[in-house]
Amino acid sequence: MKQGGKMKNLKGSMLVFAMLAIVSSVQDAAAQSTQRPKSSVVGSKSSATNAKSVDGGVIAACAAAVEELEASRAAIAELERANDALASRLADAKRIESMLAELNETQRKEAEALRQTIAAKNETIAAKDAAIKAQDELIVKLERKRSSPWKRLGDILIGVGAGILLR
Repeated sequence: MKQGGKMKNLKGSMLVFAMLAIVSSVQDAAAQSTQRPKSSVVGSKSSATNAKSVDGGVIAACAAAVEELEASRAAIAELERANDALASRLADAKRIESMLAELNETQRKEAEALRQTIAAKNETIAAKDAAIKAQDELIVKLERKRSSPWKRLGDILIGVGAGILLR
């Protein structure tokens, strides 16, 4: 149920209470007016005074009801302003929560991307180290295969001798 509906119900209830107070005051005044004696002229002067006091009581009750109604309307207006402020704060809090959730998701994805980048970098470094190791091993093999200068000189002399013979 919406708060606005409760406020309208509260306004209606306050109006009903004010009307109830007025009606009960009028009934009390009517009951007092029926109890007075109707015997003499002095009694009629006192009944006029009583009627004025009853009318004054009704007016006073109405004035009190009006004051109470004005006070309740002011209180209701203040409660509605407070309710609107709370609703605004709630909407702001929900918006902030959604932004923070989005930020959290973005940070999580960024952290995962960084982990993948670091893993790729480590793989690249491992591949480079393996290539360097393979080149070092090849250099060692080639150095072992390298023939001595005497063997080369022998090969050259054999080649020259074969060339002379073939001519």
